[in-house]
Amino acid sequence: SKWGEYGDGDGQLNHPSSIAFDAEENVLVVDTMNHRIQKFTKKGKFISKWGEYGDGPGQFNMPWGIALDDCGDIYVGDWRNHRIQKFTGEGDFVFQIGSLGSLDGEFYKPAGITIDCDDDIYVADSGNNRIQQFDANGRFVDKFIGDATLSVMARDYMLTNAHPNRLREMTTLEPAKRLRSPRSVRVTELGRMFVVDYGSYRVQVYQKEVVHLDSTQITPPMRSPTLAVV
Repeated sequence: SKWGEYGDGDGQLNHPSSIAFDAEENVLVVDTMNHRIQKFTKKGKFISKWGEYGDGPGQFNMPWGIALDDCGDIYVGDWRNHRIQKFTGEGDFVFQIGSLGSLDGEFYKPAGITIDCDDDIYVADSGNNRIQQFDANGRFVDKFIGDATLSVMARDYMLTNAHPNRLREMTTLEPAKRLRSPRSVRVTELGRMFVVDYGSYRVQVYQKEVVHLDSTQITPPMRSPTLAVV
Protein backbone atom coordinates (compact mmCIF):
# COMPACT_ATOMS: atom_id res chain seq x y z
CA SER A 1 0.00 0.00 0.00
CA LYS A 2 0.99 3.64 -0.13
CA TRP A 3 -0.28 6.95 1.14
CA GLY A 4 0.41 10.62 0.72
CA GLU A 5 0.73 12.92 -2.26
CA TYR A 6 2.51 16.12 -3.10
CA GLY A 7 1.22 19.15 -1.21
CA ASP A 8 1.14 20.93 2.11
CA GLY A 9 -2.24 19.84 3.47
CA ASP A 10 -2.79 17.28 6.23
CA GLY A 11 -1.40 13.96 5.04
CA GLN A 12 0.30 15.52 2.03
CA LEU A 13 4.09 15.55 1.72
CA ASN A 14 6.89 17.55 0.13
CA HIS A 15 10.22 15.71 -0.07
CA PRO A 16 9.86 13.49 3.03
CA SER A 17 13.32 12.41 4.19
CA SER A 18 13.04 10.03 7.16
CA ILE A 19 10.58 7.95 9.19
CA ALA A 20 10.38 6.38 12.64
CA PHE A 21 7.85 4.25 14.55
CA ASP A 22 6.47 4.88 18.01
CA ALA A 23 5.39 2.25 20.56
CA GLU A 24 1.89 2.08 19.03
CA GLU A 25 3.43 1.44 15.58
CA ASN A 26 2.34 4.84 14.36
CA VAL A 27 4.58 6.26 11.64
CA LEU A 28 6.34 9.59 12.16
CA VAL A 29 7.37 11.20 8.86
CA VAL A 30 9.87 14.03 8.49
CA ASP A 31 8.09 16.22 5.92
CA THR A 32 11.25 18.11 5.01
CA MET A 33 10.16 20.82 2.58
CA ASN A 34 6.95 21.46 4.51
CA HIS A 35 9.13 21.99 7.62
CA ARG A 36 7.10 19.74 9.89
CA ILE A 37 6.58 16.27 11.35
CA GLN A 38 3.46 14.29 10.49
CA LYS A 39 2.10 11.26 12.32
CA PHE A 40 0.13 8.49 10.61
CA THR A 41 -1.27 5.14 11.63
CA LYS A 42 0.55 2.18 10.13
CA LYS A 43 -2.26 2.01 7.57
CA GLY A 44 -1.59 5.58 6.50
CA LYS A 45 -4.40 7.48 8.24
CA PHE A 46 -3.35 11.01 9.22
CA ILE A 47 -3.24 11.59 13.00
CA SER A 48 -1.45 14.85 13.73
CA LYS A 49 1.33 17.22 12.74
CA TRP A 50 3.55 19.85 14.29
CA GLY A 51 6.14 22.35 13.19
CA GLU A 52 6.38 25.20 10.73
CA TYR A 53 9.10 27.15 8.95
CA GLY A 54 11.30 29.21 11.29
CA ASP A 55 14.12 29.05 13.81
CA GLY A 56 12.23 29.29 17.09
CA PRO A 57 11.46 26.42 19.48
CA GLY A 58 9.35 23.85 17.65
CA GLN A 59 9.97 25.43 14.26
CA PHE A 60 12.05 23.85 11.50
CA ASN A 61 14.14 24.69 8.48
CA MET A 62 14.34 21.52 6.40
CA PRO A 63 14.24 18.86 9.15
CA TRP A 64 15.97 15.61 8.20
CA GLY A 65 16.61 12.82 10.70
CA ILE A 66 14.28 11.51 13.41
CA ALA A 67 14.58 9.05 16.31
CA LEU A 68 12.64 8.04 19.43
CA ASP A 69 13.95 7.06 22.85
CA ASP A 70 12.51 4.40 25.16
CA CYS A 71 10.18 6.97 26.78
CA GLY A 72 8.64 7.88 23.44
CA ASP A 73 10.28 11.30 23.23
CA ILE A 74 11.17 12.39 19.72
CA TYR A 75 14.45 13.86 18.45
CA VAL A 76 14.63 15.69 15.12
CA GLY A 77 17.69 16.81 13.17
CA ASP A 78 16.87 20.41 12.18
CA TRP A 79 19.17 20.55 9.16
CA ARG A 80 19.31 24.21 8.19
CA ASN A 81 18.90 25.45 11.75
CA HIS A 82 21.98 23.38 12.67
CA ARG A 83 20.49 21.87 15.82
CA ILE A 84 18.67 18.89 17.30
CA GLN A 85 15.23 19.43 18.83
CA LYS A 86 13.60 17.16 21.40
CA PHE A 87 9.82 16.80 21.68
CA THR A 88 7.35 14.79 23.71
CA GLY A 89 5.43 12.06 21.93
CA GLU A 90 2.65 14.61 21.39
CA GLY A 91 5.00 17.07 19.70
CA ASP A 92 5.56 19.52 22.56
CA PHE A 93 9.01 21.15 22.53
CA VAL A 94 11.37 20.04 25.34
CA PHE A 95 14.85 21.38 24.53
CA GLN A 96 17.36 21.84 21.76
CA ILE A 97 20.96 20.70 21.37
CA GLY A 98 23.57 22.72 19.52
CA SER A 99 23.84 25.66 17.15
CA LEU A 100 25.82 26.56 14.04
CA GLY A 101 29.56 25.90 14.35
CA SER A 102 32.31 23.31 14.38
CA LEU A 103 33.19 23.13 18.08
CA ASP A 104 32.14 20.23 20.30
CA GLY A 105 28.36 20.27 20.60
CA GLU A 106 27.88 22.51 17.55
CA PHE A 107 26.57 21.42 14.14
CA TYR A 108 26.72 22.17 10.47
CA LYS A 109 23.78 20.52 8.67
CA PRO A 110 23.00 17.62 11.04
CA ALA A 111 21.32 14.75 9.21
CA GLY A 112 20.64 11.28 10.67
CA ILE A 113 20.10 10.71 14.38
CA THR A 114 19.70 7.65 16.60
CA ILE A 115 19.34 6.76 20.30
CA ASP A 116 21.00 3.70 21.88
CA CYS A 117 19.87 1.54 24.80
CA ASP A 118 21.75 3.83 27.24
CA ASP A 119 19.76 6.83 25.93
CA ASP A 120 22.89 8.28 24.37
CA ILE A 121 22.16 10.39 21.29
CA TYR A 122 24.22 10.05 18.11
CA VAL A 123 24.06 12.67 15.37
CA ALA A 124 25.50 12.53 11.85
CA ASP A 125 27.00 16.03 11.75
CA SER A 126 27.33 15.88 7.97
CA GLY A 127 28.80 19.31 7.26
CA ASN A 128 31.46 18.85 9.94
CA ASN A 129 32.33 15.32 8.72
CA ARG A 130 31.78 13.60 12.06
CA ILE A 131 29.40 11.80 14.38
CA GLN A 132 28.69 13.48 17.72
CA GLN A 133 27.52 11.68 20.85
CA PHE A 134 25.45 13.29 23.61
CA ASP A 135 23.92 12.00 26.83
CA ALA A 136 20.18 12.02 27.55
CA ASN A 137 20.39 15.60 28.86
CA GLY A 138 22.03 16.89 25.68
CA ARG A 139 25.53 17.12 27.15
CA PHE A 140 28.34 16.53 24.65
CA VAL A 141 30.16 13.25 25.33
CA ASP A 142 32.35 12.34 22.38
CA LYS A 143 32.89 12.66 18.64
CA PHE A 144 33.97 10.25 15.90
CA ILE A 145 35.81 11.55 12.85
CA GLY A 146 36.49 8.23 11.10
CA ASP A 147 39.23 5.64 11.24
CA ALA A 148 38.55 3.41 8.26
CA THR A 149 40.72 0.44 7.32
CA LEU A 150 40.79 -1.53 4.07
CA SER A 151 37.99 -4.04 3.68
CA VAL A 152 38.72 -7.64 2.65
CA MET A 153 37.67 -6.81 -0.91
CA ALA A 154 39.90 -3.72 -0.96
CA ARG A 155 42.87 -5.71 0.32
CA ASP A 156 42.39 -8.29 -2.43
CA TYR A 157 42.20 -5.51 -5.01
CA MET A 158 45.40 -3.89 -3.77
CA LEU A 159 47.28 -7.20 -3.82
CA THR A 160 46.43 -7.75 -7.49
CA ASN A 161 46.84 -4.18 -8.81
CA ALA A 162 50.27 -2.57 -8.77
CA HIS A 163 49.23 0.94 -9.82
CA PRO A 164 47.02 1.73 -6.76
CA ASN A 165 49.84 0.53 -4.51
CA ARG A 166 52.19 3.04 -6.12
CA LEU A 167 49.62 5.81 -5.65
CA ARG A 168 49.31 4.94 -1.94
CA GLU A 169 53.08 5.24 -1.61
CA MET A 170 52.93 8.75 -3.08
CA THR A 171 50.22 10.28 -0.88
CA THR A 172 49.22 10.96 2.72
CA LEU A 173 46.83 8.23 3.81
CA GLU A 174 45.26 9.86 6.87
CA PRO A 175 42.48 11.75 5.00
CA ALA A 176 41.35 8.46 3.46
CA LYS A 177 40.41 7.20 6.96
CA ARG A 178 38.14 10.09 7.84
CA LEU A 179 34.41 10.47 7.48
CA ARG A 180 33.19 12.60 4.60
CA SER A 181 29.67 13.99 4.87
CA PRO A 182 28.13 11.16 6.95
CA ARG A 183 24.37 11.14 6.40
CA SER A 184 23.02 8.39 8.67
CA VAL A 185 23.94 6.55 11.87
CA ARG A 186 22.42 3.55 13.67
CA VAL A 187 23.39 1.72 16.87
CA THR A 188 22.44 -1.91 17.55
CA GLU A 189 21.34 -3.34 20.91
CA LEU A 190 24.88 -4.67 21.36
CA GLY A 191 26.38 -1.20 20.97
CA ARG A 192 27.70 -1.51 17.44
CA MET A 193 27.49 1.80 15.59
CA PHE A 194 27.09 1.85 11.81
CA VAL A 195 27.88 5.11 10.00
CA VAL A 196 26.95 5.77 6.37
CA ASP A 197 30.12 7.46 5.11
CA TYR A 198 28.37 9.13 2.18
CA GLY A 199 31.32 10.95 0.59
CA SER A 200 33.54 7.87 0.64
CA TYR A 201 30.97 5.31 -0.60
CA ARG A 202 31.31 3.04 2.43
CA VAL A 203 30.06 2.20 5.92
CA GLN A 204 32.27 2.58 9.00
CA VAL A 205 31.53 0.46 12.07
CA TYR A 206 32.39 1.16 15.72
CA GLN A 207 31.90 -0.89 18.88
CA LYS A 208 30.77 0.93 22.02
CA GLU A 209 32.59 0.10 25.26
CA VAL A 210 30.63 0.99 28.38
CA VAL A 211 30.52 -0.02 32.05
CA HIS A 212 27.05 0.32 33.58
CA LEU A 213 27.01 1.74 37.12
CA ASP A 214 24.19 1.87 39.66
CA SER A 215 23.36 4.82 41.92
CA THR A 216 25.59 3.52 44.74
CA GLN A 217 28.66 3.78 42.50
CA ILE A 218 28.24 7.47 41.65
CA THR A 219 28.52 10.28 44.21
CA PRO A 220 25.70 12.85 44.47
CA PRO A 221 26.15 16.13 42.53
CA MET A 222 28.89 18.26 44.06
CA ARG A 223 27.75 21.45 45.83
CA SER A 224 30.90 23.27 44.73
CA PRO A 225 32.04 21.65 41.47
CA THR A 226 35.73 21.77 40.68
CA LEU A 227 37.65 20.78 37.60
CA ALA A 228 38.66 17.12 37.83
CA VAL A 229 41.23 15.25 35.79
CA VAL A 230 40.26 11.65 34.99
